[in-house]
Amino acid sequence: MNVAPIRARPDPARLLPWVCAAAIVAWQTAVALQFPPRDGDLLWQRWLGERILREHAIPRTLGPETFAAEGVRWTPHEWLFSTVLAWSGDHGAAWLVPLICALAAGVALATVALRCARRGVPGTTASAAVLLCGLATIQSFGPRAQVLGWAALGSVVLLLETEGPWAWAAVPVTVMWANLHASAFLAPAVATLFTLSALLRDRAWSPAVRRAAALAAACGVATLATPLGTDLVRYAVELTTSPIRQSISEWGATSMSSIAFAAGALPLVVLLAAFGVRASLRDRLLAATFTVLLFAAVRNVAVFAIVAAPIALAALPRTGRTTTAPRGVAWATLALVACCGAAISLLTWRGAPAFAGALPQGTAQALLAGARTPPRVFCEDFAWCSLFLGRPVRFFMDGRCDPYPGPVWQAYREVIDGNRHWAEVLDRERIDAVLVRRDGALESLLAERRGAWRRIASDRVSALYVRAPLLARLRT
Repeated sequence: MNVAPIRARPDPARLLPWVCAAAIVAWQTAVALQFPPRDGDLLWQRWLGERILREHAIPRTLGPETFAAEGVRWTPHEWLFSTVLAWSGDHGAAWLVPLICALAAGVALATVALRCARRGVPGTTASAAVLLCGLATIQSFGPRAQVLGWAALGSVVLLLETEGPWAWAAVPVTVMWANLHASAFLAPAVATLFTLSALLRDRAWSPAVRRAAALAAACGVATLATPLGTDLVRYAVELTTSPIRQSISEWGATSMSSIAFAAGALPLVVLLAAFGVRASLRDRLLAATFTVLLFAAVRNVAVFAIVAAPIALAALPRTGRTTTAPRGVAWATLALVACCGAAISLLTWRGAPAFAGALPQGTAQALLAGARTPPRVFCEDFAWCSLFLGRPVRFFMDGRCDPYPGPVWQAYREVIDGNRHWAEVLDRERIDAVLVRRDGALESLLAERRGAWRRIASDRVSALYVRAPLLARLRT
């Protein structure tokens, strides 16, 4: 008599983290595909990709489009992202890069779920880790190269934790990461932490320590496998003291004003402070290192959550007895999460067109339409000047921001802060058009000088002021 094998019924608790991740990815897909860009990053990255495809070379200096820093060394570390962005746009697939970024965020969440499962974290608790990571990404998520870095970071940590042959797959992942974003240096840093924890555990140069050290060295070498070579290392070092930290909100110190920190990362910090002592030495080293990164800059909130969430949730004390909800309740919870994810994604998709873009397209077009000679433009939000790339306009500074030297940043801050020499900077640089935030402080300063500056256009977010000589050229 043949007895049919008994098939194990699917456990809704184990499925719950994956349904949570899928719900978040669905929402992020709607955001990435439907919402207009909030800054000018995609503008200059598309322009960079077009240049690479046209010239078959990566530009290494700023060109004549910027009169304030022409010829300054530039390390376009996001060159591969920019190339794919330009290629997909040229081939009628502008949706491709936003979709890839949404899926990359999903990969990062998947690594969180897998690392929780590896630590024996119950499904409902692992779901909390996934949801907290999703909340930690809400401020920084978008069609951006750093989002691809989240997927690479989660994958590298997951692979290094395997302690088997698969750990060496972290090396090719690091190579890809280094060609997408300079955050790839986190890979050898994490591998070095693993080496240190193994050394502290074994207190000898054991085979485990030697293997971990070899992995760390291989990941370090992998960061050099880019067309930029050692220049990427120089860029990463210089970025730690770059003046952009005073002018870009994402590089500011993390505080309660960040919703991603308050909703996503802060609960993890509390859990680590309360129960982190129960984690392994390696996990404590990882959590401590990424906590330092967390408070160094707002952009690191998501990075911290991806690494620390499994550690924090695994450290929660567990009772000896395990209580499981009735299967009907568990399946109902699963269905509720799926329905909520679908509803939020649908509402986001349908509501996104009501949100106007934050870029001053109208005022920029007014200047381009009337200019007879290339004007010299200053943008209060430097990212706005990326609208003029490839156009007959020269600008002070644009969204590439990283390569601009300290004196340029100092002059920029002098103007936007309205310091006493702000007008002297505009005169010295022979700037004859200024794109300002509508009804902002800088607009008030320009409006007070009616003899020198005239407003000729405005839209929902910006106003365009020009000097009288340029106004005469526009009219003729």
